[in-house]
Amino acid sequence: MTSAKEKVFTAGHLDNVNAAHPHMDDPRFLTITNQSNNCILRFTVFTRCARELGEEDTRCKYQYYRAQCTCPESQLEDWMEHRARGSCHLDVLPDRSTVHVKQ
Repeated sequence: MTSAKEKVFTAGHLDNVNAAHPHMDDPRFLTITNQSNNCILRFTVFTRCARELGEEDTRCKYQYYRAQCTCPESQLEDWMEHRARGSCHLDVLPDRSTVHVKQ
């Protein structure tokens, strides 16, 4: 868990976020107790990035790192297996393409 010194450090300012607390930079998910929504969001962003740029892109690797910070490893492994089979229910964000949009 976090020590009293860390609580004082992170409670004061959102600007104090560093690599030791990567989950704290999103004001929607400031509570550390339940990170399931943050976990799902981070993995969904990773799947969109991987679909558009490929899993080996640096930006996608960073998104996967963010998912690793908030998700249990067993859950990530399950979702990655589903992605490999093409049946991942979290691969839902649309592409950024505007070809289908009426102008």
